[in-house]
Amino acid sequence: MTTTRSSLNPGRFLLGFLLRRNLPAGLCFFGVSFFCFPLQYILEIFFSRPSPDGILYLYMSTRAHIYTGLSLAVMFAMVPALSLLLAIIFWLYVDNVKGNTIPKEFNAVPVEFIGAEDTLPSRGLMLVDGEDATIDLTVTGPRAIVSSMRRGDVRVQVNLTSVTTVGTHPMTYTYATSDNININDISIQGSRSTITVQVAPLYSKSVPVQASVEGDVAEGYIHMSEQLAVEPAAITLSGKEEDVDQVESVRVKVDLTDVSSTIQKEFSYELLDSQGNLVENDGIRVSHKRVAVTAPVYIIKELPLVVSFKQAAGSMEADTRWDLEYDTIQVAGEPASLESLNEITLGEVDLAAILSDRDDIQLNITMPAGCYNLSGYTSTKLTIRFRNLETRAFSVSNITPIGLSDGQSFSRITNSVDVLLRGPAAQLEEVTEEDIRVVVDLTNFVSSGTYNVDAIVLVDGHDKVGAVGSPPTVACKITSK
Repeated sequence: MTTTRSSLNPGRFLLGFLLRRNLPAGLCFFGVSFFCFPLQYILEIFFSRPSPDGILYLYMSTRAHIYTGLSLAVMFAMVPALSLLLAIIFWLYVDNVKGNTIPKEFNAVPVEFIGAEDTLPSRGLMLVDGEDATIDLTVTGPRAIVSSMRRGDVRVQVNLTSVTTVGTHPMTYTYATSDNININDISIQGSRSTITVQVAPLYSKSVPVQASVEGDVAEGYIHMSEQLAVEPAAITLSGKEEDVDQVESVRVKVDLTDVSSTIQKEFSYELLDSQGNLVENDGIRVSHKRVAVTAPVYIIKELPLVVSFKQAAGSMEADTRWDLEYDTIQVAGEPASLESLNEITLGEVDLAAILSDRDDIQLNITMPAGCYNLSGYTSTKLTIRFRNLETRAFSVSNITPIGLSDGQSFSRITNSVDVLLRGPAAQLEEVTEEDIRVVVDLTNFVSSGTYNVDAIVLVDGHDKVGAVGSPPTVACKITSK
């Protein structure tokens, strides 16, 4: 039957391990044990020897047998443990303090080149040969340190910051260890004294990044492809000229299948040749490992177009019939921008400014912030008609000021103004010149002088009749009293 290590008595295995690992430890163990065993018999003989007076013999003989029994119990319980402890302490002392060193080999340790990715490119140089160099190492040191070391605990570094020219350069190297290992506690021997590298001119070119969008977004949403943004917009490639010139484009793939919100994340990309084939070359360095892509995905909403009207006597919305060429519009935007938006107002139309019975007005459609027009038209035509209204012209000389301070006086230069009134035919027929007042508001005129002021036309006693067209202008003079 084959006996495995796990089936052995733990005490016997540990004892055998110590004896095999260090002879002084075994000697210490047996020396202590050998001394303790004879000691019990010496005590037994001494305390059991007859005394001349007999009394002492009886006392000591009895006591000796008692103590000898206890000593035997203690011996079998504690002496092995004490011997083992002393052996371990002595073994550790000899193994660590007295320089019990061992060698350990690490093969094909990769060489790190300091300055290859930053210093050399900044000088228009690049490492073309030797960058995959490895070296065999032999590490010697205390068993406790070396036995637990791994390949990654020791590194070989070549400093290229001193290289300023193209050509072949034999370079010395240094060692670095992990933080938990003091390099002064070990010695390292490499399989060669120098590492030869070859440096050549660096060739670079900029290649634009093209986004390839795949998949359809969720129903009710739209991908705004014209707003897709890639950062950076171009990747700088560096390396050997024959390697770099293989690349004609950089492609980043963006999958929008069933997406219902804008995507903002970083993606990896592919290098492609002129035929669209993938270029895989470790000798090509890139300025960015990933690119940031913003792919707007907006919700779609149909909104009504509405118009507000400025009304006055003779120009009421109730007396009109109007319609829009386009009365709805399809827009897209972030859900936060559209969720509270229920209509788009085209603006305010002053009905009193429309003189004819029918008029067409082109109104621009202004998109709210964060919304985009999907319908294709940017304006709509408002057609408006007045119903059952007529117009009549008057020359009015009843011009009165308002808003003068106590220290101001008003004198008019304009004696009369022409006004055009609109309203139902029956009321319009009853209007006389005395019913019309032209009011000049001078509240904001504080200095003396001559001014041309837009006046307000009021028609007293006829609530459905009002002035239309541009307000009349009154020339007047303001003086201080």
